[in-house]
Amino acid sequence: MNAPFAPTRISPLFDEQAPHAAKWTQVETMQSVAAYGSADAARVPLAGIGDLSFRRRAGVKGPGAAAWLNALGIATPERPNSYLRLDDGTLVLRMGNTEFLVEDVAGGSRAATMLATAPSAGVYPVPRYDAALVITGRNAIELTRQTCAFDFASLSPSAQPLVMTSMVGVGVTAIALDGADGTYFRLWCDGTYGGYLWATLVEVAADLGGGAVGLDALGRIAQQ
Repeated sequence: MNAPFAPTRISPLFDEQAPHAAKWTQVETMQSVAAYGSADAARVPLAGIGDLSFRRRAGVKGPGAAAWLNALGIATPERPNSYLRLDDGTLVLRMGNTEFLVEDVAGGSRAATMLATAPSAGVYPVPRYDAALVITGRNAIELTRQTCAFDFASLSPSAQPLVMTSMVGVGVTAIALDGADGTYFRLWCDGTYGGYLWATLVEVAADLGGGAVGLDALGRIAQQ
């Protein structure tokens, strides 16, 4: 019996990335940039801009959302505007009081479980068409200072806060995470504006010694 056909998904950043990409890969059925060139690895520790839009995600909101997620085995943050990183790498973001975004790592299935489960009373699905970016490197804070009024230095990975702010005129949700090489930042925005946000951040990063980086150079950051 043939395996079910899974159509290729396209990153919301594809149109901006395609002219610069040197190597492509497919992750979670999404065509993604594996590398832009030989400089990728050197950009990551300075100011790397990566695309993690391939990750599966699902959203819900409403007064019953937290209990519904918990019943599915998905722990939720206790505080509004905070996040959890589950043992399997799943990110659970609580935006305000009753809205949640759940994002799988590659190979994860929690988003699929949410989408396949009928919502209970007081639970409302929130379609997610995000562009999902990552900012790495020791110049990441300087990059955010040039592109956003919010002080990203105040985002502590240990406290797990979440902020909804504007970056170069685009509304973003942002968190800080600890990695093997230091703190890095995750951003989510409406996919419609993702290409503009990515291109602008890449331009600013280039002035700081960095730029666009593919999944190969991101290594464990792309996998976590």
